[in-house]
Amino acid sequence: MALEFKLPKGDLQHMTMINTPMFFAAMPRTFLDKMRALRPDPATGKPNPEALAAFGASHPDNRGQAKFLADNNPPASYATSAYFGIHTFKFIDRANKVTLVRWRFVPGDGEKALTDSELKSAPRDFLERALVDRTRQGPVRWAMLLTIGEPGDPENDPTLAWPQSRKELKVGTLTISSAMTQKGAACENINYDPLVMADGIAPTDDPVLLFRSPSYVRSYTKRLQGL
Repeated sequence: MALEFKLPKGDLQHMTMINTPMFFAAMPRTFLDKMRALRPDPATGKPNPEALAAFGASHPDNRGQAKFLADNNPPASYATSAYFGIHTFKFIDRANKVTLVRWRFVPGDGEKALTDSELKSAPRDFLERALVDRTRQGPVRWAMLLTIGEPGDPENDPTLAWPQSRKELKVGTLTISSAMTQKGAACENINYDPLVMADGIAPTDDPVLLFRSPSYVRSYTKRLQGL
């Protein structure tokens, strides 16, 4: 999920999230190596199992997300998926006091995963169609929760989840009342750079978070050029 908040005086706040509570890379190099391991084999059209196995064995920072995905089927709908801001951000008040936070969005429809049989039979791109159909039944909502970090919590490693005992605050509700296919939608022309932040919010030294901004610009430019 990617969000753009339009704030007073033309300011913006971006949020980019995924549907697992942790990322698969603690460093940009791990991300690059996984993309290379996922390249389809020309003979089969699918990733080479040996390349994937070699990647998993040599990149321990990938194991947390790999286990989560092995233990949990994908969501049955965008509307029944939680979304996690895997990076830590600094909330800075007027007295320059820093509070470390992470955020996530919890679906009002409840979290529901595909069954094994549904996973095998679901058509390509079914999630997009399911969201469009769901909004025709009524608004879709997610509660926005802030998790408050404590001293010692990892702030620069998105592969490590925080303890579930951390204090959480509900700070808002996201409501989607209608949806359309992505092609031709307004979101196609937005670069959801997570380092576009409102006043009072700052990044940590997470190397993956800091790498996303320049890599997003490159990807965004190529997309506009049709490459």
